[in-house]
This record gives sequence, C-alpha cells and structure tokens, in this order.
Amino acid sequence: MADGAGKKMKQRTLAICCFMTVFLGWILYNLVYRSLITGEELKARAADQQLQDISITANRGTIYDCNMNVLAQSATVWDVILSPKDFYKAKNSLTDEEGNDLSQAEKDAYERTMIDGLAEILEIESSSIEEHLTHTESMYRELKRKVVKDVADEVTAFVADNDIAGIYLQINTKRFYPYDDLASSVIGFTNYDNQGVYGLESEYNSVLSGTPGRQISAKNAVGETLPTSYEQYYPAQDGNSLVLTIDQVAQHYLEKTLDATIAQHAPAEGAAGIVMDVNTGGILAMASMPNCNLNEPYVLTDEAAAAAIDAMADGDEKTAALQAAREKQWKNKGVTDIYEPGSVFKVVTASAALEEGAASLNSSYNCKGSVMVEGWPRPIHCHNHAGHGLQTFTEAVVNSCNPAFISIGSSLGAHRFFQYFDAFGLTEKTGIDLPAEAQNSYYTEDRLNAVSLASCSFGQSNTVTPIQMITAASAAVNGGKLLQPHVVSKILDSDGNTVEEFGTEVRRQVISEETSKTMCEVLEQVVSANGGTNAYVKGYRIGGKSGTAQKLNKEEDVYIFSYFAFAPVDDPQVACLILVDEATSGAEYANTVVAPAVSALMSDLLPYLGIQPQYSEEDAKTQDISVPGGLIGTDALTAQSKLLTKGLNCTIIGEGKEVVSMYPKSGTKVAGESTVILYTDDREMETATVPNVVGLTPAQANQQLTNAGLNIRITGGAAQNSNAKVTSQDTEAGASVPKGTVVTIECLIQGEDGE
Repeated sequence: MADGAGKKMKQRTLAICCFMTVFLGWILYNLVYRSLITGEELKARAADQQLQDISITANRGTIYDCNMNVLAQSATVWDVILSPKDFYKAKNSLTDEEGNDLSQAEKDAYERTMIDGLAEILEIESSSIEEHLTHTESMYRELKRKVVKDVADEVTAFVADNDIAGIYLQINTKRFYPYDDLASSVIGFTNYDNQGVYGLESEYNSVLSGTPGRQISAKNAVGETLPTSYEQYYPAQDGNSLVLTIDQVAQHYLEKTLDATIAQHAPAEGAAGIVMDVNTGGILAMASMPNCNLNEPYVLTDEAAAAAIDAMADGDEKTAALQAAREKQWKNKGVTDIYEPGSVFKVVTASAALEEGAASLNSSYNCKGSVMVEGWPRPIHCHNHAGHGLQTFTEAVVNSCNPAFISIGSSLGAHRFFQYFDAFGLTEKTGIDLPAEAQNSYYTEDRLNAVSLASCSFGQSNTVTPIQMITAASAAVNGGKLLQPHVVSKILDSDGNTVEEFGTEVRRQVISEETSKTMCEVLEQVVSANGGTNAYVKGYRIGGKSGTAQKLNKEEDVYIFSYFAFAPVDDPQVACLILVDEATSGAEYANTVVAPAVSALMSDLLPYLGIQPQYSEEDAKTQDISVPGGLIGTDALTAQSKLLTKGLNCTIIGEGKEVVSMYPKSGTKVAGESTVILYTDDREMETATVPNVVGLTPAQANQQLTNAGLNIRITGGAAQNSNAKVTSQDTEAGASVPKGTVVTIECLIQGEDGE
C-alpha cells in the first residue's frame, strides 16, 4: 500500500511539475512575444485608446502679385462634426424639469429638430445626417467641411438654443481667390485637403503648405477628454508666401484682350497670351482661355459645353467628357501646348542669318510666288502667289516671304541653323517654374535635309511651346540674351521676411547686341510698314511678327494664329505673344485675327507701364483730344478760341452771345480737327443721319461722316495704311443723332499682308 501511495504521489508531483513548466513556458513566451514582437503595436493601440490626437491645420501661404496685391489667401473656416455616440447618450438621458425621463416620442422629436435644423443651416440633405447617425458608436462624423464664419455662428446659436449635444466645430482653413478667374491657369487651386493640384499652388505646394500642428490629450474609457490630465500642444507652422512677377493690372489687360478676341473669332481650342519683361525674363501676365473661377474650379465656365454634358446619359462617357472639359479650363496653354509657330519663327531664322553673315540688310531675294526644293515634288508657295518680286532682306521679313526665307535657311545650312535653334533654347524645356511644361519636337541636325531645312526656316515642321517662342523671340530683341523665364520673384516667411529671391538669370548670349539692334529696327518695319498695320499703336514704336500655321493633324483646314510684339523699339522693355487656336469666324490670317488684339493690349499696357508715347507729325494730327470744359456761359468767340487752341474746330449756331449748350459734351474724346457744335440759344440740337461706312477706306469714311456733320474716331493700328478698310462702326447706319456726334470706326487691313 505504502509503495502504491508513494508511486501515485510521484506521478502527481511529476504532472504538477510538467503543468507548471508548460504554464511558465507559456507565460514566458507571451512576455517575449508581446514585448519584443508585438510590443510596439500594442503600445500604439493603448495610446490610441488613452490619448486623443487632434491635427491642427497650418495656414497656407499667401500668393501676391508684384505689387503685393493678394491673388490667393487662406482664411479660417470650420468643419461641422457630429458625434453620434455623444448625441445618443444625451438623447437617451433627456429629462423634464422635474427630472423625469422624456417619452420616446419627445426624444425622437429632439432628434428630428437636430436633423432638420442642421440640414437647413448647412444646406445638406437630411438623409445625409440620418446616415451619419447610424454609426452609433462613432465620435467623429463630418457633416460639412469648411463652412464660413456666418454659418459656423448659426450652427453655434442653433446648438445652444436647442441644447443639442454631440455637435462640434473644428477649425480648418479654406483657400480664397479675390479675383475669381484672374490668372487662373497660372495660380491653380487646392483640393479639399488644402493641397495644390494645379499651377503655382501645385508647383510650390511644399513651400506654401507649412507644417500641421498637433494637440495630444488623455481621455477616459468612454472617450471623454480628461481636463486635468497630460496634454501636449505642438503649434502649426504656417506656410511661406510667394511674390510673383505677375502684375494684376497687366494680367487684367491681357485677359480683357483675349475675351474680346474669343467673342469675335470663337476659336474652337481657345486662346492664350504671355506678357514678358524682356530684360528680366519675369512674366508680367499669362492667360489661357477658357479659364475657370478658382473659387469654384469644378464648375464649367463654357455654358455650351456644360449643357451638352448635362444632356448626356450617366455613365463612363459622361464622366470622361466632364473631366476633359475641366482639364481644358484648368490647363495653361502657354506651357502645356506645342504648335508649329509659323512665321513668328522667322525672327529666329533672320537673327541667325544676320549674326552669321549669311544675310545682311543689303541682301536681295527674288520671289516669283513659289520655289522648287530638291527632294520635294511640288513647288512651295509664298502666301502671295503672284510673288513679291525683287526685295531686300527687310522687305522679305516685312512681306513674310517663304521663298526668301527658304533661301536664307539654305545660306545658313543645316549645321548653323540647328546650332542657333539650340542656342535660342528650342531643343529643351525652358524650366519655367510652372508644372506640366511640354517637350517640343524638332528636326535634329542629322535629319535636316533640303526639304526639312526649307520648311523649318519659315516656321513649319518643328514645334515649340508658347513660352519657348516668346523667350527665344525676346532674346532676339533684348540685346541677344536668352533669359530664364520665371513667375515667382521671391519667397517670404510668415513674418514677411525674404527667404529666397529669384532675379534675372542669363542663360547665354545668343546673338550680338548689334545684331539684336538691327533685328529691332527690321521688326519695327513689320508693324509700321505702309502707314501702319493692324498691330500698330499710335505714338509707340512697336516691333513684331505674325504667324499663321496650319494644323496638319486635323481633317479640316484649321490654323493657329499668333503674333509676337515688343516695345519700344529703341529700348525694348516688354514683349507679348498672343495665340488664337482654330478660329471659327473671321479671316484666315494672323494679321486680321491676332494683330488687332496685340494693338489693343499694347494700347492699354504701354501707358500703364510708364512708357510714354512719342507722336509723329502724322499721328499728332489724328491724336484723340478731350473736348475742353468751361465753355458753357462764355461768349461764343472765347469758346471758339479755346477750341482752336486745342486743335478743334467749331460751328456756332444760334442768335445769342453766350454758349448755352454744346455737342459733343465736355470731356468727350475726339480726333484732332473734329468739329464741336456750339449753341447760343435754346433751340433744339440739329440732327444728322449716320451713313454706312463699313468697307470704305479711312479717308472715305472720314469724308462721308464729315459731310454728314459728324465726327470720326478711328481705332485699329492701320488707320494710315492705304490698304485698310473700315470693319465696324459703333453707331448704326441710318440712326438719327445730334450733329457733332463722334462715330468710332475700326480700321483693319484685310487679307494676308505680313504673313
């Protein structure tokens, strides 16, 4: 018996020892596993349960124009947050004044009040709030993001008045653009997370964004913050700000010009323009049409496109069409589009030829209307099929003669032509500080045979981006320096101190100052030839070159019209390039589509930039004059003397001695030598019938209007050109108006002059 009991005891002891060994091993294994393998994960889960970590949004930096006008700025807004857990906890605890639980119907009415009240204030669907409430254990559901102060105040008042629980306001920031669509393709915009997605907002996102802050505090088992517990606060670091080379006023003038051009010519693929300081490379203005309202970037501004997309059935096709339409109004054609520049490129070919001695001002070229090029089966035509005949180098540029430029390109040869194509920066991106700059395509030197060299010489076959073209053309007229184009001039920290500055960067000297000066004088003749072309602006020495290029990848004949211009010729300060892509109405030449836009832009821009006009004797005769004031009540002869002193004529009507009324009124802009009608008694003003002068020459229009007793005001650069015609008049033919009324006419050269 004793031996049996002892044996059982030994077995029991052994079993207990084995169990203890396994148990201790299991404990040791878990200690090692949880501390060394899953320790960090468990710590994080524990911290998440015990600590509340709130991100504090940093203020995004401001974007200013060159005069410190705000173009983009962040402002404080609020996110409206619902905690279903807190709301239902409060709802289920509702009591009356005596502490008795409310009925379920009363509690449901409390919930309905909250849902309907917030839905109305926040302008959201009630069903959206109801869906959020289904997440009964959640403490964070976003009802609406980024509401402005007035709405946030209304929410606060509503919550307080109705004793609503579980509704919180969380500070956030929202991007505002004071000028809506101004420079939209340059500035870009941010998404809901305040991250830049287009333009400068994207390119400089890391600079503008700043660093978010954090607030960490302890919370109890039910998720409530413990007010006396551990708390750490890390303040947000605001983003830096950008100061641009863009001038808000210059930008306005450019966009106004493009709007008018689009209204007149309805280009299927929009329009674009760039204004550059030719001595610094700074972009004063850059626009792409269609554009968008940066405060509502996802809303289509093209009403016809929006209506067509709305009419489509829901599905992938509609989604793709909507995205394509948005991309079209967001993109910056000045940097993302490539095109054949056409005759504008002749600025580069001519500059290279003069620099290399392959041509001079004394060179001559005989244009017979076309020329045969070895390796090409058909003649290459000039736009003037009758031919320009014998012409000098300057005349070849003014006439934009393709046969002459084929000869100039041949004189350069493939090696030197490509050498200058590369030197003018046309084999690489410009590196402008904007996103999505396109890479152009071109013939390398080894591919330049007689045919490709011929077409490249007059601006076809090779492609460029608009920013490449204006940078290269500006180098031809600014003393020969290829500059780095840029949009940002400096970066400021949140205290306004300069962090980084971007000045003028000369990439290389392409041609000599002497050659550049010669090119300026040659290009002036393009604008001022024969009494002025459509790009001419009275009182200013402007140089330029137009270009018409057919888009060969299209089934129909469509064109890109462009015009490069700069001023003043004797000391170039500013240049512009305007493109109109696939005009659907109007003439088929850049001279009649884009040149008037250049004239209108320069008329606004040059005086604003402080470039003073210098009128020739011929221009002075037709210079606009303001009708002087102070004539009413003076005697007729004194009034007449004042008008004559101003260069104005007058007709006196009436039997009185003093002027009692006049037409045009004081302050009206009229051309020199216009006639002001002075009345010396109370008789009714005499009237005249407006003749139809559209299609006449300026001289013929002036004669007809003068004979009718009316004054004339001429717009358009070609008023003195013998080939100009009146294309429009601001007062309808046949209208009866007071004698002395000013009828404004626009005069343009029709056809292919200067192409």
